[in-house]
Amino acid sequence: MAPRDIELSASHSKDVAENNEPDPSYEYDPKELPVGDVMCCCRKGVITSPLDVFSLPLNWFKTNKTQILSGITVSLAQVPEAVSFSFVAGVDPIVGLQSAWIMGIITSLVGGRPGMVAGATGAVAVILPNLVKTYGVGHMFYAIMLAGIIQMLFGLCKASVVIRMIPHPVMVGFCNGLGIVIGAAQFGIFKVVPEGDMDGAHRGLSQMFGAFTPFTNGHPWIDPVHGAWMAFQIFVTVGTYIIFPKIMKCINPKLENAIPGSLAGIIVSTVVEWAFIRNIGFRTNTVSDLAAVKGSFPIPVWFDSKNGYDVLMPPLNLTTLGQVFPTAVTAAAIGLLESLLTLQLIDELTNTKGDGNREAFGQGMGQFLSAVFGGMGGCTTIGQSLMNIHSGGYTRLSSSVAAIFMLLIILVAYPVVNAIPVASLAGVMFIITYFTIEWESGWVVLASCLPERVREKQGITTKVKRADVYIMLVVVAVTLIFDLAIAVGVGILIAALVFVWDSGDKLKVDRTISEDGTHVMYTVHGPIFFGSIKPLFEMFPNPKTEPKEVTVLLENAEIYDWSGMVAIKSLHERFESNDIKVSFRKLNVSSHKLMLKGKKLWEGVDIMEEQNLDFEEDPHISSHRHLHVMDQH
Repeated sequence: MAPRDIELSASHSKDVAENNEPDPSYEYDPKELPVGDVMCCCRKGVITSPLDVFSLPLNWFKTNKTQILSGITVSLAQVPEAVSFSFVAGVDPIVGLQSAWIMGIITSLVGGRPGMVAGATGAVAVILPNLVKTYGVGHMFYAIMLAGIIQMLFGLCKASVVIRMIPHPVMVGFCNGLGIVIGAAQFGIFKVVPEGDMDGAHRGLSQMFGAFTPFTNGHPWIDPVHGAWMAFQIFVTVGTYIIFPKIMKCINPKLENAIPGSLAGIIVSTVVEWAFIRNIGFRTNTVSDLAAVKGSFPIPVWFDSKNGYDVLMPPLNLTTLGQVFPTAVTAAAIGLLESLLTLQLIDELTNTKGDGNREAFGQGMGQFLSAVFGGMGGCTTIGQSLMNIHSGGYTRLSSSVAAIFMLLIILVAYPVVNAIPVASLAGVMFIITYFTIEWESGWVVLASCLPERVREKQGITTKVKRADVYIMLVVVAVTLIFDLAIAVGVGILIAALVFVWDSGDKLKVDRTISEDGTHVMYTVHGPIFFGSIKPLFEMFPNPKTEPKEVTVLLENAEIYDWSGMVAIKSLHERFESNDIKVSFRKLNVSSHKLMLKGKKLWEGVDIMEEQNLDFEEDPHISSHRHLHVMDQH
C-alpha cells in the first residue's frame, strides 16, 4: 500500500512530536498556538498580560477549528451506526450511544493513536446477540468488562508487536475489502426495515456473503420516488464535499479548509431536506426514523434502577465468568485486531507512528468503563477514524470532541441530530469508501496478470510477485464472504505458507570431489528448517556411490529449528550406515549455539568438536572472521 499523505497544518511539524503529541520542549507563542493542545494556557510564557485571557481562547479556537469541526462531523456519522449496532446486539439504542462516547473519550485520552475514533462497532456487536438472548444483558456487561481486562493485559504485556506479522498484501486486501464493505452497507438505507428489526441490516460473524446483507436480507426496497430523493441527497452531500472547499477558496484562499467538506455536506443536505424536499410534498428518512437518541448521563449498572440494569446483573462468580468467557475472548481479539490494523493504516496515512501497546490498553479501559456504565463496548470505528483523518482531525482533540459532542447529542442536542437525513450520512461514508480503497492496487493486479512481453511493450512497471497479488485478492474475497477478522487471519496464514515454500526452495548444495576421488566436500547454502528438509535430502546423492570420507560445510547455511537439527543427524546416519565417515564443519554462530544446547541428542555426530583452527592460514575461516564476530554481537 503506497503511503497517502494527509495534509496537516503548516505548524504541524513543530507543534507535535512523532506521535502527534504536543512537544513539551517547544516555547509556545500566544499568537502561534499548538494544534490540539488544550493545556496551552497553563504553559509558561503564554499569558503575559490581562488581554491574553480574552485573546487566547479566540486564538486557540482559530488554531483548532478544523480539529473541532472534524470531531463534530464524526459524531454525527456515529449516531445511526451506534443505533443500528444496538439492534444487532439485541439491546436498546441508548446502549450503543453510551458506548460511542465512553469508548471515544477514554481511547482518545489514554490510547496510543491521536485522531483515531472508537465506539460501538458491528465487529463486536455481532457476537453479542446469543449471549444476550441466552443469559440477558447483565451477562453482556460482564463479558465486555472481561474483554476490556484482557485487552489491558495485552497492552501491558507489550504484545502489540504481533501486528508486524501482517504482510503488505494483507494490509492492501484489508483496505480494499473494508472499502467495499463500508460502501455496500450504505445501500441498507434503501430498504424498508421493520420497526425494531435491525438484525437483517448487518451480518453475523460467520455469515457467508454478509457484506451483501443489504441486498439479501429479504427486506423490501423503498418505493422508487423515495429512493430517487435519497439518492439525490447522497449526490448533494458528495457534491458539496467536492465543491464547497473550491468555492471557499475562490472567496478567500484562507477559507478553503474553514469547514470540513463532509460537515458542509451534512449541513447543506439537511437544509435541502427541510427547506426544499419536504416543502414540495416529499421526504427522506432522517435519524429520528431509526430511533430516538435521547438519553441521560449514565451511572454504574449495579445502581441503575432507571433502566432496570440493577436487577439484571447476575452474581459475579465462576459460573458467570465461565458463561461470558468465550464471548469476552472473541470480543477482545476482534477489537484488538481491527484497532491495531486501523492504527497501522492511519500511521501510513499521516506518516506518524502510534503506540500499539498504549492503544490496546486504552481500548481495554474503554471497553471496561463502557460496560460499567451500561455500554456494549466496541473498538476502533474504522470508517469514522478515516473520516476524521480526511477531515483534518489528526490530534486527540478531534476524537475527544467527537466523544463529547456525542454525549451532548444524547443529553441536549438530540432534536437537531434527529433532523439530519440518513442519506447525507451515507454520502459521507461513500466518500470514505473512495479514500479507503487502494485504487492503485488495480494496476498492480493487472500488471501481475499480464505476460512479460505485453508488460514490456506497454511500458507497465507495476508488477509484484503473483503470490502477493493472490494473497491480496483472497483477503478481499474472504472479507466479502465472511468477515474482516477472518480474512486477515487467512491472509497471514497463506502468506506464511508462501514464505515457507519459497524459503525452502532457496536451499542449494555445491559438491566438490578431491583429485584422488577419496574425499568429497558439500557446501550447503540457505536455510535449514522444516520447509527445506526434503529438498536438502534430495540434493545429496546415493551414499553408496560416494567416497569413504565426506565433509559438509555449513558456513553459508543456517539451522533454524528442531527439524533442521534432526536433518543433520539424519544425514549423518545415512552416511554412517554405508561405512562413510562424515563430518559437519563451519557452523555459523547461531547454528552452533542452537546445536550446542541439545548436544546430548546428537551424540556421535561429528559437529560439536572443538578445533584449534589457524585463522590466518585457513582461507575459509579468515574470509568470514569478521562476519562471525559481528554475528556474536
